[in-house]
Amino acid sequence: MHIGVLEDDPDQQAFITICLEGAGHHVHTYARASEFQRALKTQRFDLIILDWYLPDASGMDILSHLRTHDGWRGPILFITANQAEASVVKALELGADDFLGKPLRPLELVARVNALARRLDQHQERERCRLGPYALDADQRQVLLSDSPVTLTEREYRLISLFFAHSGELLSRAHLLEVVWGQNGSLSTRTLDTHVSRLRRKLELDGRHGVRLQSIYQHGYRLESQVAAS
Repeated sequence: MHIGVLEDDPDQQAFITICLEGAGHHVHTYARASEFQRALKTQRFDLIILDWYLPDASGMDILSHLRTHDGWRGPILFITANQAEASVVKALELGADDFLGKPLRPLELVARVNALARRLDQHQERERCRLGPYALDADQRQVLLSDSPVTLTEREYRLISLFFAHSGELLSRAHLLEVVWGQNGSLSTRTLDTHVSRLRRKLELDGRHGVRLQSIYQHGYRLESQVAAS
């Protein structure tokens, strides 16, 4: 997984990075909330680790903002030296998926992160199957719209599958190019824009069915849905 870590202590940053990268994850660390918020506009994270005490914000406030304003639905692991029951309850009520008290123990940290990864995989697998009137048919590499098949090219299917798996999340152009085309994300190409335009037309992703493939200027694309996934 790609994991974003908001922790201002350099020693804790290094400790978390060593533990999680040793377990095969990719870790991106940030010392200030302002840095982290900027990164959210361009980076894709599968999981976020938040510390409570930060120099320019409260981790609780960041947690609440992620859930209520940013629409971030991925797992969040909250860490803090304050292990009072009221603090744990507050973090969970604001949207944390799990809680770890300091000092962190390496094996437990990795185990908790891996457990959240398994839950994320199960959640994304369910969301890949259906979104409102849309359903993915992995065998035929096509999408069903109101039970009518829409045939896609292999690249188009891979692209829409990625959007379905991360519905509601902003996916950067660089990330889409790297995952779907295997190209360096810094390449300047209109290929992605052309494929997105075709998907919008073929699948009518303009909001008429409650789902819109939205372009976010200078950042990337987001599949926005006003319908419940099932």
